[in-house]
Amino acid sequence: MNKFIIGLILGIAIAGGLAYYLNNAPSQFVNKVTNNQSGVITPNASAPIILAPGTKYQEAESTASAKAVPDAETNASAPSYDFYDVLQGKKAASSATSATPAKKLTRYYLQAGSFNSQNLANDMKARLALLGVNAKIKSKQENGKMINRIIIGPFNSEDEANETMGTLKDSGINATLVKSNN
Repeated sequence: MNKFIIGLILGIAIAGGLAYYLNNAPSQFVNKVTNNQSGVITPNASAPIILAPGTKYQEAESTASAKAVPDAETNASAPSYDFYDVLQGKKAASSATSATPAKKLTRYYLQAGSFNSQNLANDMKARLALLGVNAKIKSKQENGKMINRIIIGPFNSEDEANETMGTLKDSGINATLVKSNN
C-alpha cells in the first residue's frame, strides 16, 4: 500500500511540474498579451493576427499599422484582396487605379461555344467551371432561334486571353477571341 501512495504522489508531482512548465514555456501557437503602463492589453508583435469573419486582411493590417504609427498612411496604395475575387483568379483592385479617370479600354472575351440547346450550354459552362474558368451564358434570339453563347472574360489584355485560350485548348476546348471597345 505504501508503494501505491508513493507512486500516486510522485505521479501528481510530475504532472504538476509538467503543467507548470508548459504554461510558462514560450509558444508560437499561443497569442500572449502584455499589459503596458496605461493598463491597456496589447498583443505581442510576433503573435498571429486573428480576423473576424468578413474582415479583409488589409483593413486589419492598416488598423494595426495605424496604431503603431498614427501619422503614416503606408497602405494607401496597397492592393485590396477579397477572398472570392482571389478564388476566381481576379486581380487585386488598387485604390490608385480606381482614382484614374475612366477611358475607353479594349476588352477581350473568349467565346467557347454557341448552342441552340440551353442544356448543352449549361454542360459546357459546367465543364469550364471544372477547369477553374468562370463563364457566362449569353442568350440571344436570332432568325427565330435562340442562340446560347458561352462567354469567358473580360480580359484586360490579349496576352491574358490567349493564355486562357491555350489552357482551354490543352483540355480539348476550342475558343474564339473577341475584341470589344467599351
